[in-house]
This record gives sequence, C-alpha cells and structure tokens, in this order.
Amino acid sequence: MKLNNLYNFKNAVKHYLDVDALKMPEDISSFNISNLSWVDPFNFRVRKQEDKYRTLKMPNILNFVAAYEHFKDLSNFDTIQNLDPLHKRLSANIETGDFVSGEYDKQLEEDFNRLCVYDQLLKMDIKEYYGRVYTHLIDFETHQERFLSNMNRGNTNGLIVGNYLSLYFAESNLKNISNDIKEEIRRSGIDCEFSYFSDDFYFFCNRGDDDVVTRIFDEVLEKYELERNDNKKEVWTYESFNNYNLVARYWKKLIAHCNVRYDMERDDNKLYFINQLVYRVSKLEDDKLKKVFINNFFKTKYFRELDLENYQVKDYDYHQLCYLLKLSPETMLYTMDKFNDMSNFDNNKLRKFFQVRYREALKTTFNEEQLYFYYAIKIFNFMDILIENKTLVLETKNQILISYYLQEGHFEKEEIDKLKENVGEEYWFQNYHLILYSDDLKADLDNSIKKYLIPKRVKKPNQEKSYMDFYKKNISLAIPIIRDIPDVLNEIEDYLALRIEESEEDFEDEDLDFYKEDELIDPIDIVMEIED
Repeated sequence: MKLNNLYNFKNAVKHYLDVDALKMPEDISSFNISNLSWVDPFNFRVRKQEDKYRTLKMPNILNFVAAYEHFKDLSNFDTIQNLDPLHKRLSANIETGDFVSGEYDKQLEEDFNRLCVYDQLLKMDIKEYYGRVYTHLIDFETHQERFLSNMNRGNTNGLIVGNYLSLYFAESNLKNISNDIKEEIRRSGIDCEFSYFSDDFYFFCNRGDDDVVTRIFDEVLEKYELERNDNKKEVWTYESFNNYNLVARYWKKLIAHCNVRYDMERDDNKLYFINQLVYRVSKLEDDKLKKVFINNFFKTKYFRELDLENYQVKDYDYHQLCYLLKLSPETMLYTMDKFNDMSNFDNNKLRKFFQVRYREALKTTFNEEQLYFYYAIKIFNFMDILIENKTLVLETKNQILISYYLQEGHFEKEEIDKLKENVGEEYWFQNYHLILYSDDLKADLDNSIKKYLIPKRVKKPNQEKSYMDFYKKNISLAIPIIRDIPDVLNEIEDYLALRIEESEEDFEDEDLDFYKEDELIDPIDIVMEIED
C-alpha cells in the first residue's frame, strides 16, 4: 500500500511527494494515541472553477500514518463504494490514488436510463460538507476518534480535505444520511430514486414531487447538523442532460479523426489532435468540462503510446498547444516529457509562454498550478526562468514549491533568513526542508527541530520524544518529503500505466474495436472522470 496515495488522494500533487520514503517508528502499527498531540495541517490551495479555490489541508505525517494504521481494518476501508452500493456513485482505487476508471461512464449511463423513466433529475448538494461533518456522529466501530481529530487541531467539527482517511469517514457519514433519505422517500409514497457522489445528491423524480424531495433532503440534513446549499439546486431533463454531457462523444471523434489521417509509413504526419482539441474545446461552454476533456485525452493510452517521431511540428501547433496548457495547466504533467523527447519539437518556442505564465501563476493562490509550471520548466530545463522568479515564489506560501527551491539552492542568504522567521507550526512542511538543506540548522538539529517542527500543543515528554525521534531520524538520513523531478515523471508514468490497465479491464472487446474504425462509427462511452 502506497501511503502517498492515501496522504493525497486524487489530487495530482501526490506525484510530487514521497511519504513512503520516510522512516516510521517500528511500533507505528500500534502507536499509542497518548504519544501524539493535536497538530496543525499545512494549507495547499487548488483551483475549483474560475477564480474559486479549494484548500487541501495536509496533516502532520506521523499523525497521519499512525491514524491510517489504526483505522485500516474498518469495514470496507479500501472499497468505499461497498458502504452503500445501491446509492454511492463514488468508487475509489487506492492502488492508483484516484477514482475508479470507467465508473463515471457507468453512472452516466444509469442516469440516462432513469431520465427515461422519470421527468427530471433534481441535483442538490450539502453546503460546506467537509467543514461541517460532526465527527461524534461517525461510527468508528470501537476505534479511537482522537486519531482523526488530532490531525485537525483536535477539532471534532469538520474534516480536513485531501486525504483518504477524511474521504472514507465523509463517505461513511453519507451512508447514514443516504439510509435516512431512503426511508423518508419510502414513507412519502412518491416515485423517486437517488444516488450521490460525495456531497452531490442526484434525485430522479417527477415534476410534481420537487417540493417533497427538497423537504426530505433538508430535514434529513438538519438531523446531522448540516444544510443544503441554496445556490446549487439544478433541474435537468433528458435533453438538457444529454446536451451537457458531450465530452465522451467529442473524445471518441477526436481519436477517430486522428486515426483516419495518420500514415504509419510517413514521418511528417500532422499533429492533428492538437488542432482537434482546440476545435472541440470551443464547442464546450463549461470550463470544467473543457479541462476534463483536455486532461483525459492526454492521459489516454492513445496519446501515451503515440510515436511523436512520426510527426512534424508546424508553427501553429506551438500556439495551439500553449492555449491548451494555459486552459488546463494540469495537462503539462502528461505532455511535457513527450514533447521534450520529440526531436522535431523546438522547446524554445515555448520559452516566452513559460516565462510569462509561470510569473502570472505565482501571483495567484492556486498552488497546484504553480507546481505544474515548475515541473514543465524543469523538464524543458529553463532554469533561468525559475531563478528569476524566486522572490515571487517566497510570497506564494506554496510550501511544496518553496521546498523545491530550497533543495536546489536557489535562495540567497537574505531569502533563507526570511524563511527562518516562519516559526509557526503551520509551516512545518517547508521548515522540514529548511532544516534539511541548511547546514547551520542541521548543526544544531535538536534545537532546530524544537523551534520549527515540534507541534505547539505538545505538553508531555513522551509526545515530544515521538516527534523528535521521527524528525531527527529522517533529517539525519537526509530524506526529503519531495521527489526530484525525474522521480515525479516516473510516478506520473506509473500512475498513467495503472489507469490505462484499469480502463482496459473495464472495456469490452467491441469498445477496443473502435480504435480501428473510422469517424462515422456511432460514439460509445469512454473512460472519463469529472471530479467535483
């Protein structure tokens, strides 16, 4: 089991970290809760839609691993969907650290089947769900709740976002909510089916039952000290839902177009897929769908196994590619290595793009996009761009990116002295690397750990010893929590290989035949994941 996939589930930032490399206490599987204290997570902001962000909170690693060892034998811990198989849409694969490939397509097909029966889909969600989950209402099956709440400053109101443990307990709580909704619908006597993906609930009902369904949802949530999000109530018909979910058909047509125009005997094929991506994206109105469309194309076996040496690069390919990268920066994780290895690709054509866009990304609050640009710039070896922006990097509060700059020695003494002023516990991630890459701090290791890494709520000698031993051992062994960029690339390649293998197992033979057919074939569903 890779701890990395649990520590940061789903989010691509997991590729940058190597939690598994850290040396844990020999008794971590039976660690006594009294040896741990309340701890502060560090914040990492990721873009949701447009200028909105979600804050991931990454917990103290010792606390997290101890909690994982304590909770890993809970019911359906590694098969979340089995908590509520009739209603839960979310299906997690902890081997890939992502949602199960193909599950979205299955759910979408079922949605259309239900919309043929019922008048409409009524979609509602729970307001600020993770921040409002009351942990005392969770069934811990005789396990100690404190292993969970300790990771969040001892708070029992709210779960920190981003890790698999929080996901599991959030879904466990939703199972109880689902059971209550099911019972209330039965009592009401209306015709209604429902499912849910995390805090998004899908009610398939008839037009006259809107108010009843909404009332049931509100009353059940109130029982759990939760409330509905008034601003996110959507009504879909078969027609409107079908028009919105065009991504699968676009993706299939794109591959078909490319296959028709590819000649394996030539070495000057056109990069037709770039042009087609730009064209198809322009037909999608929703920015979220645009990103899903772009990202998932570049994750496919088709692209990953494409021999780019058989292609030529036109001038317009560069600006169209830059447009796609700007629209969905995550795409850089799945493309830059391929284009960098392509002999006909002129990296310098993208220098100005990275120079400007990296600087602009550093001015935003979207930490993950800053890392995507950093990765691409490292792949293309534009080191001058990294160095000229080091002052902006300091201001981002992106502790992972700052740790990379510390590792590579980009900061001068004045800048390192400024970092040393951040003694708050919430800076523990960058401070770990500050000590690791500062000779003066390592020379006085015990005091450095006490100053920068020991949680501020530690009260007892045995608690201090737990954290001191953990940090001292790993820093003495010179073990970083961040991966070097070649290792990040290896992680991404392994992740994509597992995803492709998983999706192929889900395909039927007739699905695979699609790749041999022309663009006129009727489109069928493909593997897509649209995340909340």
